[in-house]
Amino acid sequence: MADAQVKKRSINDAFGGQVTTLEEQRLIWPEALHEDVIWEGPMFEKPVSFVGRVAVGNFFEFLLSVVPRFSTQLHAAYPTQDPETVIIESTGGGDTVFGGRYTQRYFSLITTKAGKTFRMRENCNPFETYSAFGRERWEQATGEIMAKYNVAWPASQKPDLAAIPPR
Repeated sequence: MADAQVKKRSINDAFGGQVTTLEEQRLIWPEALHEDVIWEGPMFEKPVSFVGRVAVGNFFEFLLSVVPRFSTQLHAAYPTQDPETVIIESTGGGDTVFGGRYTQRYFSLITTKAGKTFRMRENCNPFETYSAFGRERWEQATGEIMAKYNVAWPASQKPDLAAIPPR
């Protein structure tokens, strides 16, 4: 009898429009996120960078705490010279716990390593985010996550030469 193949979970398992518990989310992150993962949001007035699996996982948990049924829809994918990197255009969102709706368009640069998300730079409309999350709440929560959970920039990650402020 052949061994059953167990499908490794990805971030889509948390962002597929199904409500997941905090415990379920925390089981997904080790399977879906590379240890040295970085998620960047350079379009915000105060750009955000979450560095390391724990920081990115906490950011995703914040997102899902406000938009419990957050889901995305891929509209286009563009390959790059690096076979592990793709540029995508997608939309995403869902109802918020505050009674509103989060609707966003993303242009994302995504790199994977060993089948896990390694780096993700999402370009989106920050005003849609501020409207859904509350600007002050967004800036406070993301600032706290970065301050508490970010690790030193991993040697496995190329520095972002266009970062503001520069690293």
